[in-house]
Amino acid sequence: MGVFCIRLLGTYVEQHLKDIAEGRATPNLSIVYNDMHGLWGGVTITLSTSGAYERLERARGAIVPELVQRTVTIDQVQSVVRVLLETRAWEQQALQRRPIPDEVLATLTLKSGDAESSIWELYNNLEKNGRLIRVRKLLLDLAAVTPPIEKTPTR
Repeated sequence: MGVFCIRLLGTYVEQHLKDIAEGRATPNLSIVYNDMHGLWGGVTITLSTSGAYERLERARGAIVPELVQRTVTIDQVQSVVRVLLETRAWEQQALQRRPIPDEVLATLTLKSGDAESSIWELYNNLEKNGRLIRVRKLLLDLAAVTPPIEKTPTR
């Protein structure tokens, strides 16, 4: 993909996020944070502008991840989108060091229609970089402040 295409995509994503944050539009946007590793476990969180929230979390050594599902408000979605805008979450930052063997990569993918933007950081650098860690923390906190989805009993 050429530099022009990347800039054009970045401009589209940025404007799309601004529209959502300011309540001008609620287009279908999917936000996926992932730091899952086959050996070390981790978390995969998906949030959509419809309010659907899903978190798969697997502890180190566990076989099956724990599933958490919630429905969040548009205000909560907009708070996440504002953090995405503040951190320019569609722009990949330059790698500051080589990854160590088996180091986890944390990824953030934004999808809307045919447009998709994906960035990553080394998991061990999340705190230092201060970008994806903010998104991760906010997404994790959403489940803590939102009641679980009530499931209808099956017969």
